[in-house]
Amino acid sequence: MSKKNLLVLSILLALFQIAFAGEIKAQTSNPHDFGERFVVGSVRLIHSAEATFQATTGAGLYGTLAELQQVTFIDSILASGEKYGYHFVLSKTNPTATMAARFYLTATPRNYPKSGRRSFYIDESGEMRGDDKTGGVANANDPIIDDCASFGFFANERCVIFDLRTFHGAETTYQATAGYGNYGSFSQLLATGLINSRTASGTNHGYTFTLQTVDQIPGVPAFFSLKATPINYGVTGTRSFYINVSGVILGADKQGQPADENDPPIE
Repeated sequence: MSKKNLLVLSILLALFQIAFAGEIKAQTSNPHDFGERFVVGSVRLIHSAEATFQATTGAGLYGTLAELQQVTFIDSILASGEKYGYHFVLSKTNPTATMAARFYLTATPRNYPKSGRRSFYIDESGEMRGDDKTGGVANANDPIIDDCASFGFFANERCVIFDLRTFHGAETTYQATAGYGNYGSFSQLLATGLINSRTASGTNHGYTFTLQTVDQIPGVPAFFSLKATPINYGVTGTRSFYINVSGVILGADKQGQPADENDPPIE
């Protein structure tokens, strides 16, 4: 992978860490929900760190918590496996001739229900699962958790912004690996495990996603753009969003119409 792509992926991971740091300042009336927000953010952070590690330092392999910490993708406390009253366990398998590399992470309350009620699970697909397991470990058979929307209606736009950042990271990784210089369709990104099935469906968190890709030709680089538009303006969201290869999210209240490259950056 080129130094440019490595830099882009590192920046994307840093943006996620900043976004999570800001998000956990929000208040909630339920103390268990408040604590779980930290845990959910940490689970998402590790998933993003694994995607970046696999595409860069890992050269196709996923990393242990210690390895993720060594490249500064997560902090030393999270790397210890004990944080926010939860126990984090990461398992990984290297690829074989018939199976791609895999990993899964579980986050379990250390002192149920005092330190938390829900247990969490995530793997390379990006689908977070979990439930109130009365202190037991979550697994791949538990219900999907829409962690963005779990904390209220007004989370929709925040969730979509997160989706756009995740999608940009997926496209950057795909271009540098399986795409051989080109960006991927929804189905191609899903097939390589870079996005989950909800994002690949083209609708998520009350928004419709419209993707356009243009393959590279001699003298002209590949290009992609993604638009996110409220399905029901004023109900599922008010702002429309746009992102392309630059990684800058643009958007505005477009009265239900799609955003484009002429809209202002989203703070």
